Amino acid sequence: MLAAYVAKPAPDDPLSALEVGDRPEPEPREGWMTVTVKAASLNHHDVFSLRGVGLPEDRMPMILGCDAAGTDENGNDVVVHAVISDPTWTGDETL
Repeated sequence: MLAAYVAKPAPDDPLSALEVGDRPEPEPREGWMTVTVKAASLNHHDVFSLRGVGLPEDRMPMILGCDAAGTDENGNDVVVHAVISDPTWTGDETL
């Protein structure tokens, strides 16, 4: 799959760490669904990852893009937003 990712962080020049290319398609975890992504964005979390903030070497290369929009296997529109982490999360859904 085509992906934006970080393989080696660059704390002083994060955009130089941005790579775009083919990556292996990850296997969905049990209970998860797949989304055919039509659009994705990079946000501040991704910039921090490009700088290497909180990203250990064993987690690289890491695919970027916390926010995305696309369709599920049934053709339903889907928005992926990283703020809502799991069903037990209780807080403001800031969409």
